[in-house]
Amino acid sequence: MNTPQQPITTALILVGGLGTRLRPLTDTLPKPLLPIKNKPTMQHIIENLARHNITNIILSIGYKADTIKEYFQTNPIPNITIQYIYEDQPLGTGGAVKQASQSLNQNQPFILTWGDNLMDIDWTQMQHLHNQSNTQITMALTPREDVENFGVAKIEHDKIIQFIEKPPRNQAPSNLINAGAFIIHPSALTILPEGKSSIEKDCFELLAPKQQITAYNHTGQWFPTDTLEKYYYANEHFQPYINLKEKNIIIADVDDTICDTCQQISPEMTEHISKMIKRGYEFAFISGTKKEDLHKMISSRLKEKHHLLATTGTNYGLVEKDKVELKYNYSFSPTEKEEILAALDKVVTHFEIKSMTSTEDQIQDRESQITLSAIGRHAPIDIKKRHDPTGEKRKVWVEYLKQHLDETKYDIKIGGTTSIDITRKGLNKEWGIRTFLQHNNFHPNQVLFFGDKLHPGGNDYPATRIVDCIAVKNPKDTLERLKQLCP
Repeated sequence: MNTPQQPITTALILVGGLGTRLRPLTDTLPKPLLPIKNKPTMQHIIENLARHNITNIILSIGYKADTIKEYFQTNPIPNITIQYIYEDQPLGTGGAVKQASQSLNQNQPFILTWGDNLMDIDWTQMQHLHNQSNTQITMALTPREDVENFGVAKIEHDKIIQFIEKPPRNQAPSNLINAGAFIIHPSALTILPEGKSSIEKDCFELLAPKQQITAYNHTGQWFPTDTLEKYYYANEHFQPYINLKEKNIIIADVDDTICDTCQQISPEMTEHISKMIKRGYEFAFISGTKKEDLHKMISSRLKEKHHLLATTGTNYGLVEKDKVELKYNYSFSPTEKEEILAALDKVVTHFEIKSMTSTEDQIQDRESQITLSAIGRHAPIDIKKRHDPTGEKRKVWVEYLKQHLDETKYDIKIGGTTSIDITRKGLNKEWGIRTFLQHNNFHPNQVLFFGDKLHPGGNDYPATRIVDCIAVKNPKDTLERLKQLCP
């Protein structure tokens, strides 16, 4: 069927669904434009296709079609041409593909993918496999433990011969499921009926027994985003493609990213960061911590030139040759401080929050940020980690604080291990990073941010809206990532 052909340059993406399982998010935005790590889901998908020289994109759109079209007209992707096919009435996956494919070269395979699956699939490698096969379709499969929730592929000699719908784990023919990514020769679609149809049931399930579907095993990232639970999970765990060659500025969160909470930077971390700085990297450390504590945690050991962005970047000091040069500082007014401290006193009293250290260590005035450290900033680390590991206690306290502070004036965020941070509205890490970059005439494309709370609602999450980010679990994980970046 498939002798070596011209490289595939066309991809069809189905994005016509209503996104009902993503409401209320999709009440205002269509599913393809919901953001993941600072970009719409659809943009991640198209940019991955572009990296494999697939530049002609056809979007089969329906719900809020004009919003999708307007976004890509306003935010064009370099070297990409986008065509739109409107699905006036629901056609199912089969009908939508059949309609959209009619304008394509009927002798040339094309790529088909769903618009709600995020993955880093290697389309070049998949195309090479397709060209070597003798089948009408090549289908990407991805491994899953929870096969009882999916249709599972039965495979013989690299060919999919059957799909078993939601089998018990001990009866599944494999652990491989349909990843929603395909290379299809148009001749495969002649089996589809006119009008509404399912490409899975009316095409794939019929061609599989005829050994017309080659299996491509995708072992990389795969995140469906078709429900609220899956969307939030993808937002936390998906790692977008990052061009590391253009990165020469590292900005890092401090607690549980560079250092264990409230501790000094380790000698090993210090040594590697020093080496990177000597090789030309700039390093900036951003934290809700006040400048004195941040200096103790970082600068007491790190002697190479670096930047300290204390209290979420509102206090910027350049450290060089053991001297700190203050570049700028944005502090609360006395009236603002009085209002915030009164609200924090109320929450401590109402919930009977007891400090293990002192009152000053529990409620800390950091000039441009006031922080409640529930049991004390300098309480034993192991006890702090056990105090509120999921943040559920602090979520209740935040809601209480919102009754006593004007949300149009202040941001109230869950911070480190046991803390709640209060700043002026908008003074989050996005603001801190942007202000630092503008001050130094740095470009966001130069920056790579490291943080342990990059999930939605985490205090590092705002950084995803301005720079490329790498999520880490702890300082050990950060060090390993830095070593990969600069051995």
